[in-house]
Amino acid sequence: MPTLRIHDADVFVHRQGRGRPLLMLHGNPDSHRLWLPMIERLQADHDCIAPDLPGFGASGVPAANDVTLAGFAGWVDDLLNALGIGEPVDLIVHDVGGFYGLAWAVRHPERLRRLVITNTLMHADYRWHFWARVWRSRFGELAMRAFDWPLLGRLGHRLTMHQGGPGLSSAQIDEAFQHFHAGARAQVLRIYRETDPGKFAPWLAPLCAVIADHPTRVLWGERDPFIPRHYAERFGAADVRLLAQAGHWAVAEAPERCAALVREHLGSA
Repeated sequence: MPTLRIHDADVFVHRQGRGRPLLMLHGNPDSHRLWLPMIERLQADHDCIAPDLPGFGASGVPAANDVTLAGFAGWVDDLLNALGIGEPVDLIVHDVGGFYGLAWAVRHPERLRRLVITNTLMHADYRWHFWARVWRSRFGELAMRAFDWPLLGRLGHRLTMHQGGPGLSSAQIDEAFQHFHAGARAQVLRIYRETDPGKFAPWLAPLCAVIADHPTRVLWGERDPFIPRHYAERFGAADVRLLAQAGHWAVAEAPERCAALVREHLGSA
């Protein structure tokens, strides 16, 4: 499991499997562990590359912590360069990982082969869910400090993740809590405060153009209370698959079904 140096910070990368490179970008409050059940099912045909995003998991935060869409795109491109990957890659994104991966796809469409989008957004008319609004407010630090109180923090985390991901197991929720450390919480505040939905506006049309030129499948947990299902159909992709029993973390709630749909879309190596 290599640790790379990107933008003066250590980046942990979980890499497993063989075949064409498949870059897997997690969201909040996750790490590369979000993808492990999927990787177990995809590794026979795909070189699965799952980094911890800056500040999450075992990855550090760069001194010049550029939490803009342009900065996210640059980080992904520098990651691929550091890994020595020159061929076009397949890409799957979730939640905040979509900010990184979709911005990168807009800036570097020639490096993209096929795309899978799951429960993320790039829409200027989006209205942040309750917790995102808290994190964006002056009460954000106070809300995050609640995680330092094991009973209160664990309870709030459990209730929120169970609401958002009804198919998540208690073990999955507890593991996410254990790795949602102070550094990750601070990075969440930075990201949510910077990524005002209005800033997505210049990016959506170019993204739709990329999607028109690259085979794209949207996988969406219908029971997602954070990003409503109608956003799934607004990326301009012709191929949209809704998972009726899954929520925001569909790839972790229904990994066998999602892996089969990803494998079908990407094809074998």
